[in-house]
Amino acid sequence: MNNEATIFSRHYCVFFEKSITSLQMENLLREFMLSIGRTLSRYGIILGHIKLLAKLSELAVDHYLFLSLTTLDNVNVIPSRCWHNVNGVSIGCIELDVNVLVFGYTINEVEVQVDGALKKLGRGR
Repeated sequence: MNNEATIFSRHYCVFFEKSITSLQMENLLREFMLSIGRTLSRYGIILGHIKLLAKLSELAVDHYLFLSLTTLDNVNVIPSRCWHNVNGVSIGCIELDVNVLVFGYTINEVEVQVDGALKKLGRGR
């Protein structure tokens, strides 16, 4: 076990095989966060945090969701003010800024968990 803080920060573009709705995307992103968190937590608590900024790059206006996770019982989701305007819009891709700060894990261990969660989410680049 690593006793130093590990900081992982990456930008991804994720493409979905089939277009999805904003509600489906929000649910997928919650599961994405929990998938990472389950493996990096101890007794349901993450010694650090996992943060995610998800932006809809297909739209001209800045639509985003900010997700945060420190305990497995609560994925905190904060939408942009205009997020409600994307209801019913088909989403084919999303940009993700993933930030993980944890104690007890190496950068390689964190990267493996994020990569695995990305594969479940869609096709990343």
